[in-house]
Amino acid sequence: MRRVLLLNALIFAVLAAAVALAYYGYSYTSEAPRERERALMADLAEEKLQNIETVIDDADTKLLRAVEIDPISNLADLLLPTGAAVARVIVLDDQLKIVPGGNVSTRPKEREVPGFTDYFMTRILPELQLQKQPLGERRHLFLREASKPGQPPGRWYLFSFMRRQTADKTFYVVIEDDPAHLIYGLFPQFFQGAGAGSKRLYQVVDELGQLVYGVPFDGEGERVVRRSFQLTVDGWKLLITQAEVGDDKVAQRKKLVDSILIGGAMTVILAGLAFLGFAIRRERRLNELKSEFISNVSHELKTPLSIISMFGEMLAEGRTKSPEQSTEYAEIIWRESVRLGRLIDNVLDFAKMERGMGVYEFAESDLGDVVARAIELSGRRVQTANMQLSEDIEPDLPPVQLDANAFTLAVLNLIDNAIKYAPDGKKIEVSLKREGDRVVLAVRDWGPGIDPEEHERIFERFYRAKSVRLKPIRGSGIGLALVQHITRAHHGEATVISEPGKGSTFRISLPISGKNDR
Repeated sequence: MRRVLLLNALIFAVLAAAVALAYYGYSYTSEAPRERERALMADLAEEKLQNIETVIDDADTKLLRAVEIDPISNLADLLLPTGAAVARVIVLDDQLKIVPGGNVSTRPKEREVPGFTDYFMTRILPELQLQKQPLGERRHLFLREASKPGQPPGRWYLFSFMRRQTADKTFYVVIEDDPAHLIYGLFPQFFQGAGAGSKRLYQVVDELGQLVYGVPFDGEGERVVRRSFQLTVDGWKLLITQAEVGDDKVAQRKKLVDSILIGGAMTVILAGLAFLGFAIRRERRLNELKSEFISNVSHELKTPLSIISMFGEMLAEGRTKSPEQSTEYAEIIWRESVRLGRLIDNVLDFAKMERGMGVYEFAESDLGDVVARAIELSGRRVQTANMQLSEDIEPDLPPVQLDANAFTLAVLNLIDNAIKYAPDGKKIEVSLKREGDRVVLAVRDWGPGIDPEEHERIFERFYRAKSVRLKPIRGSGIGLALVQHITRAHHGEATVISEPGKGSTFRISLPISGKNDR
């Protein structure tokens, strides 16, 4: 009864949330596009302003730093690659006097401003305050020439300047930029397609609010985004607005589409609620199908699949430089396929082990042949890891009751374990000998070793030694658990002998046929 009440309360809460979501979504659809468009226009305005001013700032900074005073640089040569943006360069000494050859203009004579040098020295220079500027930093000044009452506003002046020092000499470099270059050179490049029929309209206005460039439109209102120039023409603003596109029919059609989408979402939510009620009833049965093992080894299965897919795609598309590389890719695919098959075997056997199913078919076998076969199967992986594997199998060993496939898997897991966790040792030693009434398999490596406190836990499922947890080594912690399970199923014993820094030796001890209870 309590479970039914809880289920009904959950359904009611989700239904109420769905209704609230639908109402909010319907209300939001009319405002959200406008806010998104405004945010997009704001980002666009910032980006365009930054790009425009960066062009001027970078070019001026490069020129300001290129000028030298002792001897004076050939300013005419420095001005050639700057284009039309720079109208004049003036170099002054530490007494704020123009140095000889330090006043060069790029304007044609017919466009020269009469008396500009005198105007600069008397009107502009005091405004720059050059001696108070930090060394090596570009600063700028933008102003409009004063005009007499009743006359049109005077011309604009844009200056970039920098305080420089070479050895013990301090000097100043001043650049006069041509604002007309901004209007007729840069603005058309950055505002292409901003005319009639475009989705957005742009305009640039000066400090008096007069249109300098762009399409005339009302600059007031919340639909207009305004951003100010910061590094060049102070007081000028960039205005962006959305062009009027569409009519009431378009708005009504959009509203209808939004309503359909929200209705569809409501339908999906209601269907989900119905499914939720059904799913809760099956919760206990579904939980029985879950396994902690799957979550721990899924990434192990994905890794070889990803590698196979990647190199297979490269081979299929012919992205190889030579036949040798193709062979190398094919070997990688084969190696990862073998590894994947081994992982799948581990998964299947471990899943059966978890369910308590009998998975072994025992027969009297030659343990030496089984171990030799496992060593042969591991040969390619050992070679790829640039390690050496030596074997010492005692001849004429007595037969042992075992499942050859299962025990081969156990040996492969021990060798793989040594390859993964002890690559610095560069070698692995596998021995198989008789010790009294038992046959003992030993796999030794020269890796980092295992702390004695962890010897008992190392064979637990999903447990990994502390020395390898923080290393980028793939592993799920089931290999040794499977080795232990297989060994115990054969009435044997799996142990480890290890010390930190001295490598590890994993031993499997099996009874000789006739010495066990089978």
